[in-house]
Amino acid sequence: KITSDFGKYNSKNYDTIFSKNVIVVYPGHSITGDYLDFSFVNNLGTISTDVIYTEKKTSLFADKIEMNLTTKDTKIFMNNSNKKVIVEGNK
Repeated sequence: KITSDFGKYNSKNYDTIFSKNVIVVYPGHSITGDYLDFSFVNNLGTISTDVIYTEKKTSLFADKIEMNLTTKDTKIFMNNSNKKVIVEGNK
């Protein structure tokens, strides 16, 4: 389930952009951020800006998460190479 304040859908290539207060929820997991772009032309899903991933035992904080929509290969990173992705374990 994806919710956001705004969404834009391209009916020609199916690309979809969600912005402002983006929340992605699936059983046991959630991801929040300010911008989510599904580019079916590039086969890429990208969520960015203040990204927080949470599940029962883990929280992750990053600037951007990119996922290949076919293989599900994922890259998680910060925009500034001097900053680090933060992963916290919860008990």
